[in-house]
Amino acid sequence: MEQFLLIAADEVPMITRAIVLAHRLVLEGGSTLAPSMVAMVRRTLTSLHQMGIRDVAVVDGEHAEELLERLNVHEMRGMKVRCFSNRSWRQASGSAVLIAREFLASEDSPCLVLRGDRPLQREALAELCNVQLGSNVATICVSTPPTADLSNEFKVVLRDGRGKNSSNSVSDMGLDLDTFDAVFTGHALVTREIIPELDKLSNPGLEDGLAALARVGRVKMLMGRTAWPWGLSNPVEVEEQVTAILDSKNHPQYTLLNPGPVNTTANVKSAMVHHDVCHRDPSFSELMVSLTQRLRRVFRASAEHTVCVVTGSGTAAMECGIASTVPRDGKILVIDNGAFGERMHEIARLHDMDVVHLRYAWGDQVDPADVQRTIEENPDIAVVAMTAHETSVGLLNPINAVGAICRRFDALFLVDAVSALGAEDIDVVRDNIDVCWASANKCLHAISGAGFLSVSPRTWQKIESIKPRSYYLDLKRYRRYIEELAQTPFTPAVSAYFALDAALGEFLADGHHARFSMYKERNQRLRRGLGELGMAPFTRTGNESHSIVTCCVPSGVSFQDLYDGLKARGYIIYGCKDVLADRFLQVANMGDLSVRQIEEFLQVAGEVIAELRTVCVAKAEALELPERASA
Repeated sequence: MEQFLLIAADEVPMITRAIVLAHRLVLEGGSTLAPSMVAMVRRTLTSLHQMGIRDVAVVDGEHAEELLERLNVHEMRGMKVRCFSNRSWRQASGSAVLIAREFLASEDSPCLVLRGDRPLQREALAELCNVQLGSNVATICVSTPPTADLSNEFKVVLRDGRGKNSSNSVSDMGLDLDTFDAVFTGHALVTREIIPELDKLSNPGLEDGLAALARVGRVKMLMGRTAWPWGLSNPVEVEEQVTAILDSKNHPQYTLLNPGPVNTTANVKSAMVHHDVCHRDPSFSELMVSLTQRLRRVFRASAEHTVCVVTGSGTAAMECGIASTVPRDGKILVIDNGAFGERMHEIARLHDMDVVHLRYAWGDQVDPADVQRTIEENPDIAVVAMTAHETSVGLLNPINAVGAICRRFDALFLVDAVSALGAEDIDVVRDNIDVCWASANKCLHAISGAGFLSVSPRTWQKIESIKPRSYYLDLKRYRRYIEELAQTPFTPAVSAYFALDAALGEFLADGHHARFSMYKERNQRLRRGLGELGMAPFTRTGNESHSIVTCCVPSGVSFQDLYDGLKARGYIIYGCKDVLADRFLQVANMGDLSVRQIEEFLQVAGEVIAELRTVCVAKAEALELPERASA
C-alpha cells in the first residue's frame, strides 16, 4: 500500500504550536525518568524547533518539573516549552491531550499533536504544517509499510477509495478494520473542535476522537511521499527460559483438551514472572489501562463502553452482571438450554429475583420467537440473560436475534460469553449486548483467576438506582474504580492480570478473523477424527461451537477407563455434566493447541480405545469359561 498524510480545514498561517504526548514514553522507563527517554523527547523538540514550531506543550506522566529542567530547552532559542503532568490516566493519548486543553483551546489555529513514543519523519511533518486547510478539523499522518506489524495500529478507510478522483475524505478509523487504505502514525494536526469529542469518552485515545470526526466527514487525507520509519523492536525470546523453569517442576505435563483451563504459550507463562507489584501503585494502573483497552477491542466494544475486571472465575463475572442489573420491581428472563443457563437461573433465584424461566431440554436450540412471545406476555421483564455458547452441550445460541428483540422492548441484554469470546463471532455493539462477561482461561488462552465484563453506556443509566445485592460483586463499584483510579476495588490476582494482558496481545496480533478461522479448522479436524473413532456428536444442528466437541463415549468403553487411559498418555479430556454424564464426553480445542497435537491425540485415542476394548473382550471371555466348563 501507499503511504499517506491525512488533512482537514480553514486557511490558516503556518503551524507554530505542538503538543508532545510523552506520558507513555516516560513510563516505559519505570518510576524514574530514564536518560534515554529524556533524550528522545529532546530529539523530538529539536525537530520541531527546526520545523519552525515555537510553542510546545509536553504532557508527561508524573515528572513534569524534572523533565522540563533536564530538557535544557534554553538551548532552543525562540521556542517556548511547558510541561504538564498526567497523573490520573497514564496511557490513553486522548486523555493526555485533554490535560493540555487550555493550551489547545487558547487559539483558533490548528495544533500539531505528536506521540512521543513514535518515530518522526521531519519532512512529512513539515509538509503537514504548511498545508492550507479547508473546513475539516484534523490532519493525520499515515503510512502502510509492508513489513510493519500493524495489529496494534489504527487503520484508516477513505470514503471514496484511493482512485485518482478520490476526495481523500476519511470515512472510518479503527483498530480492527478488515480492509483499510492507510495506517495512522500517531501524529495529527487538530483544532480545538476535537476537545468535545474526547470529553464524551472515558479515557479516550486521540484516535477515538479522530474516528468520531471522520465518521461525520470532518477528516481528510493528504498523500505522503516516503515510507514512515516505524522502527519495530524485536520480540524477546522466552521459550527456552520458560522451558528450563518448567523442567525443574515436579508437576506432570498434560495436553489439556478440557474446556478450561487451557494450554498457554511461553509468552503468557513468562508474564507471570514479574517484579512484585502493589495493586495501588501507578504501575498497576498502567497495566489496568492496557488490559481494559485490549479487552474493549476483543469485545469489539465502542469507546463509550466500560470494561470492568473481576478477580474470580467466569461465574464471579456472571453473578456480578446479574446481581447488579435486575431492578427489584422488574423481572429477569433466563433462557436456559444447558448447565450454564441453569446456573444463571440459580443465581437469580438465590438473590430472590422475580425470574421468568424459558427452559429447553439440553441440546435443544433456542427459538427467538419464544423469547419475543415471553417478553410480550411479561411486559415487566427488564433484563434478559442467556449464554452465547452453552458449553455443557457445545451449542451456539442466537444472541444476535435475541439482542435485536431485547433492544426493541428496551430490555437489558446480558450474555455469558465465557467459552465463546475469542473463538466465536461476538460483537457487543452489533449484537446489542448490554452486559457481556467472559473469563481469561478459555478461548483467550490466559490463566484462571480473572473475569471481566463489557458494559454498554445505556446500562449505567438503567441500573443507577439499583441497590447493590453484593458487596464484592457490585458492578457500579468496579466502574468507579476503573474510571477514577484505573484499579480494582479489591486486591486483584496480579499475576493473572499480567498473563491476561500478554494473552490479549497475542490475540490482537493474530486478529479476530485469523483466530476464528484457526478455531474452525481445528474443531473440524477434531470432529472428523472423533467421528472416525465411532464417537458420534451429541447434536447435529449446524450451530455447534468451534471450540469443543460433545460426543458419545465409544461403545464397549467406559468414560472413566477412557479418561484414565488418555491421562496416562498425557491427555486430559472432560466428562459431561448432569443428564449427559457417563454417556457423553467433551474434547475441547481451546488454548494454545496445534493441528499436530490434535492429530497426535486422535492417534493415541484410537490406540487407547482399541486397548480398552481388547481388555473388555478378554474379561468377558474369562467370565464365560467357567460357565462353559460347568455346562
